[in-house]
Amino acid sequence: MKLKMFTYVDGLDEAVEFYQKVFEATIGKTYMKPNGKYDLCELRLSRGTSFWLAECKGESAIEGPVNTGNIMQMCLMYDKGDVPKLEKAYAILKGDALQVKWELMKAAWTSHTCDLIDKYGLRWCLMVG
Repeated sequence: MKLKMFTYVDGLDEAVEFYQKVFEATIGKTYMKPNGKYDLCELRLSRGTSFWLAECKGESAIEGPVNTGNIMQMCLMYDKGDVPKLEKAYAILKGDALQVKWELMKAAWTSHTCDLIDKYGLRWCLMVG
């Protein structure tokens, strides 16, 4: 069994170039539109890891508000000098949060961390990395 992630973006061709630079990725399988632009593009990272990019506009678009539930946690790592930004983000997310699992606190692995589910059902971990 393998897990493949599809990420939908606006401006797919530019995103492919960008993520190639960011991750030093190579292009794997691709599906092109008749106009020569990408429809789907696999970016290969290393050790067999890859993810797909797709254009968010057109046939694959998801329109309107979407809440798929508390499926994944996004962990944002802040630099030590960005603690005020972390605190501000935490305050805003906490405002209408569905659940605060960990208040902003110090932990054995970091000076600042929290864990909460925002008003849209997305789970966030903010921490100094």
